[in-house]
Amino acid sequence: MMNASNYEFSECFIESHSGDFFPKVFRWVLVLIVLAAAPIYLAKRPDHYTPLVETLLNVLLFLLAYWIGHSQEAAKAAQRANDRWLPQAESVIFRLLTLHANVRRFSFATKSDCKQSECELPELKQDEMRAVRVKIKSECEASTRRLDDIAHQLEDAIGDWRRFIAANCVGGECARIFEAIKQREVSLLNGALITGPHDNSEAR
Repeated sequence: MMNASNYEFSECFIESHSGDFFPKVFRWVLVLIVLAAAPIYLAKRPDHYTPLVETLLNVLLFLLAYWIGHSQEAAKAAQRANDRWLPQAESVIFRLLTLHANVRRFSFATKSDCKQSECELPELKQDEMRAVRVKIKSECEASTRRLDDIAHQLEDAIGDWRRFIAANCVGGECARIFEAIKQREVSLLNGALITGPHDNSEAR
């Protein structure tokens, strides 16, 4: 069963959102310079306030207003898209976690059954049954190897969806989704411990 930690999620979240921080700071620094520094400077040196400077300030204010408005609208559009896709991504992770738990349990059950076959069928130890014994062993190993490969692919898919959520969630929503995923993993792990490896029914 895959284990998720608060540290891993925080690292993923910080890495995904670090690119948004500095552009926001830069925008507001420019706004502060234009709205605060420029009037203070012109108040001390009124002779520098010419029609050209006034025009330049107006153009700069317009560009800043457009830039901030466009950025906010883009952020709102992204948030609307996230509101539509994040619940589906969360649901996909839940289903992948359930499938991953079932595949792991079935793989363990297959290995267990293969080991018990010699005990339950002692005639397989006879020399004339060597070919059958080798065939059963090779089939068992191939089956468990395929199941393990599927489990690894599911782990990769779950990791991709985790990164998608971490890159697109906002604020407390991130913590809620991560906590729900963590509880799902714990529930599936506890279900596997209770039902045992031979119960291949879907975990609820």
